[in-house]
Amino acid sequence: MTRIDFHIIPAVQTADRLAYAARLVAKARSRQHTVMLAVDDADQAQQLSDVLWGLTPDSFLPHGLLDGEPDAVQIGWHDHPGTHHDVLINLASNLPDYFSRFERVFEVVSQEPAILEHSRQRYRFYQDRGYPLTRHDLRDRA
Repeated sequence: MTRIDFHIIPAVQTADRLAYAARLVAKARSRQHTVMLAVDDADQAQQLSDVLWGLTPDSFLPHGLLDGEPDAVQIGWHDHPGTHHDVLINLASNLPDYFSRFERVFEVVSQEPAILEHSRQRYRFYQDRGYPLTRHDLRDRA
Protein backbone atom coordinates (compact mmCIF):
# COMPACT_ATOMS: atom_id res chain seq x y z
CA MET A 1 0.00 0.00 0.00
CA THR A 2 1.20 3.50 -0.83
CA ARG A 3 2.81 5.34 2.10
CA ILE A 4 1.88 9.01 2.42
CA ASP A 5 4.10 11.68 4.04
CA PHE A 6 2.89 15.20 4.71
CA HIS A 7 5.71 17.75 5.01
CA ILE A 8 4.26 20.86 6.64
CA ILE A 9 6.55 23.84 6.14
CA PRO A 10 6.28 27.26 7.81
CA ALA A 11 6.59 29.18 4.55
CA VAL A 12 3.79 30.90 2.65
CA GLN A 13 5.68 31.73 -0.56
CA THR A 14 5.52 29.45 -3.59
CA ALA A 15 9.29 29.72 -4.08
CA ASP A 16 9.91 28.27 -0.61
CA ARG A 17 7.55 25.38 -1.26
CA LEU A 18 9.26 24.58 -4.57
CA ALA A 19 12.70 24.82 -2.94
CA TYR A 20 11.61 22.37 -0.25
CA ALA A 21 10.29 19.99 -2.91
CA ALA A 22 13.64 20.24 -4.72
CA ARG A 23 15.44 19.24 -1.52
CA LEU A 24 13.13 16.22 -1.25
CA VAL A 25 14.03 15.31 -4.82
CA ALA A 26 17.75 15.59 -4.04
CA LYS A 27 17.35 13.36 -0.99
CA ALA A 28 15.33 10.78 -2.91
CA ARG A 29 17.83 10.74 -5.78
CA SER A 30 20.74 10.34 -3.33
CA ARG A 31 18.97 7.12 -2.29
CA GLN A 32 18.57 6.03 -5.94
CA HIS A 33 14.79 6.62 -6.09
CA THR A 34 13.01 7.76 -9.22
CA VAL A 35 10.72 10.75 -8.71
CA MET A 36 7.60 12.12 -10.35
CA LEU A 37 6.56 15.68 -9.47
CA ALA A 38 2.90 16.51 -10.08
CA VAL A 39 2.13 20.19 -10.67
CA ASP A 40 -0.91 22.14 -11.82
CA ASP A 41 0.29 23.49 -15.17
CA ALA A 42 3.16 24.27 -17.52
CA ASP A 43 3.99 27.54 -15.70
CA GLN A 44 4.42 25.76 -12.37
CA ALA A 45 6.44 23.05 -14.12
CA GLN A 46 8.80 25.71 -15.50
CA GLN A 47 9.16 27.36 -12.08
CA LEU A 48 10.01 24.00 -10.55
CA SER A 49 12.42 23.20 -13.37
CA ASP A 50 14.25 26.49 -12.69
CA VAL A 51 14.53 25.59 -9.00
CA LEU A 52 15.88 22.12 -9.83
CA TRP A 53 18.48 23.61 -12.19
CA GLY A 54 19.70 26.05 -9.55
CA LEU A 55 19.39 24.06 -6.33
CA THR A 56 23.05 24.60 -5.48
CA PRO A 57 25.60 26.82 -7.20
CA ASP A 58 27.76 23.89 -8.34
CA SER A 59 25.14 21.29 -9.24
CA PHE A 60 21.69 20.66 -10.63
CA LEU A 61 19.16 17.86 -10.54
CA PRO A 62 18.73 16.34 -14.00
CA HIS A 63 15.06 16.19 -14.83
CA GLY A 64 12.58 16.34 -17.65
CA LEU A 65 9.01 17.15 -18.45
CA LEU A 66 6.64 14.29 -19.21
CA ASP A 67 6.42 15.32 -22.84
CA GLY A 68 10.18 14.80 -23.24
CA GLU A 69 12.54 11.87 -22.81
CA PRO A 70 12.04 9.73 -19.68
CA ASP A 71 14.26 10.82 -16.80
CA ALA A 72 14.81 9.65 -13.23
CA VAL A 73 13.07 12.90 -12.22
CA GLN A 74 9.97 13.83 -14.17
CA ILE A 75 7.68 16.85 -13.90
CA GLY A 76 4.14 16.56 -15.16
CA TRP A 77 0.96 18.56 -15.17
CA HIS A 78 -0.96 16.15 -17.34
CA ASP A 79 -3.19 13.42 -16.03
CA HIS A 80 -0.38 10.96 -16.70
CA PRO A 81 1.64 8.99 -14.14
CA GLY A 82 4.98 9.13 -15.94
CA THR A 83 7.11 6.11 -16.68
CA HIS A 84 7.96 4.94 -13.17
CA HIS A 85 6.11 4.40 -9.90
CA ASP A 86 8.58 4.91 -7.08
CA VAL A 87 8.13 8.36 -5.47
CA LEU A 88 5.47 10.98 -6.22
CA ILE A 89 5.86 14.51 -4.88
CA ASN A 90 2.47 16.16 -5.20
CA LEU A 91 2.54 19.92 -5.67
CA ALA A 92 -0.73 19.98 -7.61
CA SER A 93 -3.89 21.45 -6.11
CA ASN A 94 -5.73 18.17 -6.55
CA LEU A 95 -4.77 14.61 -5.87
CA PRO A 96 -3.64 12.92 -9.10
CA ASP A 97 -5.83 9.91 -9.96
CA TYR A 98 -2.73 7.75 -10.34
CA PHE A 99 -1.22 8.41 -6.87
CA SER A 100 -1.79 4.85 -5.63
CA ARG A 101 0.57 3.46 -8.29
CA PHE A 102 3.49 4.91 -6.35
CA GLU A 103 5.29 3.30 -3.44
CA ARG A 104 5.45 6.63 -1.64
CA VAL A 105 3.70 10.00 -1.94
CA PHE A 106 5.02 13.23 -0.45
CA GLU A 107 2.64 16.14 0.05
CA VAL A 108 4.40 19.49 0.55
CA VAL A 109 2.12 21.75 2.58
CA SER A 110 2.84 25.47 2.93
CA GLN A 111 0.88 27.95 5.00
CA GLU A 112 -0.80 29.53 1.98
CA PRO A 113 -4.56 29.27 2.72
CA ALA A 114 -5.61 27.53 -0.53
CA ILE A 115 -2.79 24.98 -0.25
CA LEU A 116 -3.69 24.32 3.39
CA GLU A 117 -7.32 23.67 2.49
CA HIS A 118 -6.48 21.33 -0.41
CA SER A 119 -3.98 19.49 1.80
CA ARG A 120 -6.54 19.01 4.57
CA GLN A 121 -8.97 17.53 2.06
CA ARG A 122 -6.31 15.12 0.77
CA TYR A 123 -5.32 14.15 4.32
CA ARG A 124 -8.94 13.22 5.12
CA PHE A 125 -9.20 11.32 1.83
CA TYR A 126 -6.08 9.25 2.59
CA GLN A 127 -7.11 8.74 6.21
CA ASP A 128 -10.62 7.58 5.31
CA ARG A 129 -9.15 4.95 2.99
CA GLY A 130 -6.64 3.62 5.50
CA TYR A 131 -3.40 4.79 3.89
CA PRO A 132 -0.43 4.89 6.29
CA LEU A 133 0.15 8.58 7.06
CA THR A 134 3.19 10.33 8.50
CA ARG A 135 3.34 14.03 9.39
CA HIS A 136 6.60 15.99 9.37
CA ASP A 137 5.69 19.33 10.93
CA LEU A 138 8.60 21.67 10.26
CA ARG A 139 6.81 24.69 11.70
CA ASP A 140 8.18 23.76 15.12
CA ARG A 141 11.73 24.10 13.80
CA ALA A 142 11.29 27.60 12.41
